[in-house]
Amino acid sequence: MDNTYFFSAFGTFGNPNGFRQSYFLGGRPDLAKNIRTFDLKTDAVKLFPDTRIYGMRIESVGSSYLISYVVYTFAKEQNSQRGGTFIGSSLIFVDKIASESLIISALDEFHQYLEEHNVTDGTITINHSDKFSVNMPKDYDKIHLNAREVEGLTTAQSGNNYLMVYTETGQPQLQSLFSKAVDLLSSYDMIYFTENREVGEFVQQKGIFKIVDLNGFEREIQKSHEEKSRLVNTCIHDLEKEKENLKEDRKTIIDNLEKQIAHNERKHKENEQKISESKGGIKDIHEEFDQYAAKIDNLISALKSDGKVEPIRKKHLESRKIFADKIRLSRDIGSIGSMGSTYSLNQSGPKPKLGNSLEDFNRGNSHGNKESRLNGYKIAFWSLLLLTLTGIAGCLFFLDGGKMLGFPAEETIVNAENKSNDTVTAENTGSVTPEDAQALNLNPFPNAELNENDWRLVSKKASFGMKIDSLIGIINKENPSTIKDYYKHQKKEYKANLYFLNEKSFQVRGSDTILIDTLRRIPNYIKSGSVH
Repeated sequence: MDNTYFFSAFGTFGNPNGFRQSYFLGGRPDLAKNIRTFDLKTDAVKLFPDTRIYGMRIESVGSSYLISYVVYTFAKEQNSQRGGTFIGSSLIFVDKIASESLIISALDEFHQYLEEHNVTDGTITINHSDKFSVNMPKDYDKIHLNAREVEGLTTAQSGNNYLMVYTETGQPQLQSLFSKAVDLLSSYDMIYFTENREVGEFVQQKGIFKIVDLNGFEREIQKSHEEKSRLVNTCIHDLEKEKENLKEDRKTIIDNLEKQIAHNERKHKENEQKISESKGGIKDIHEEFDQYAAKIDNLISALKSDGKVEPIRKKHLESRKIFADKIRLSRDIGSIGSMGSTYSLNQSGPKPKLGNSLEDFNRGNSHGNKESRLNGYKIAFWSLLLLTLTGIAGCLFFLDGGKMLGFPAEETIVNAENKSNDTVTAENTGSVTPEDAQALNLNPFPNAELNENDWRLVSKKASFGMKIDSLIGIINKENPSTIKDYYKHQKKEYKANLYFLNEKSFQVRGSDTILIDTLRRIPNYIKSGSVH
């Protein structure tokens, strides 16, 4: 038996069963147990003797839509004089319907048999719908052959919304009513049809259900069509608007990409120029070293020939200053510009000095450590002087209080051992210059700084108010290969360097140096060839 349609029979049975409905001639149990009852709201609509009401509704059960065609007729309950009681039948379709003429014919035939075999003298003779005697209509199998799917099925959204149509319900008229009412199923929980004046007046008097005549029904259909048309137009407008927005979105994205490409192309050209200039700088450095070496040779020759030290010393100092300035300019090749506009190169750490000499030519040395501090150029020059000059007169000429003439005494790094290990004193940091920071005895000297991702990891674990020694412990733990391995035995020097780079992030409170802001410059050492 086809499960896409089946019948239901129902009625009011009085005490103790009240309203009951059962299913016959097919149907699926999983659907049947979830179908809403066909009971009438007797405070809104009432059947009278020899009156009839037809109805139509749609409901959702699981993934299926059930469309029901219903007929009610008056019938008394056993041992009761209560009014408005009834017996009824329903033909239920699952996601399909058949022709209206076939539906009405089968429904009326099923209900006629139900009345004839279960109602006597206007009273229902049984006490439960399960005991109904029913019979299969002769055109039952034709329903399957004429079943068709209905597109765009939806259920009523408002809830508790009913419509009563007061009009003729003969088969020709009812056929047209059922056909048109399909368009209203999504607007009402149930649509009733009756031609009985008493029923219509009762519904109108109660005012719970909306009641219209045939013209009103046609207006409801028209309103439904207009609403569907409005929804279609709204949907079309929304889609057209989205399509229109695509043009703007496309233009915005393409414009941004073109700007990014132009930016990258410009940076690429600038980087090519920097690289080219840097390569030229290598050639210039070679030439400067060769020229300076030649000048030293000339000075040596001049000293050997005439032995005049003072003019030679002045020429040497002038040449050395010019040489140091040129080398400083030539070696600074600058950083390569970032290709992406959202990224910036922030990896440039402190630049290593060119040995310990060029910038230190004007820094004097104590007589005791002169041999370890002087660079190759000083050694060559002063060795020549020592070979040329003899006797105590030469020594007195060049010495002044144990220091070389023209070379101020070397600045002494303040010993902070008498301070707390967690304090970076003002003597250590207050007047530190970039050259002083690099003069700290860190070995090897940092050649880079943590990138943004790494210093943010440190910041997450370093709370404000933390002492600098505890902070360095976190830095070492988070960066074992680029910081801890190199500086774990140089804590004082590393602490002074860290303070110098982030002075505004610290505050000295008594004997403690406290973190008060996020560190963004954390020096480290990256071994050549390493990937970080």
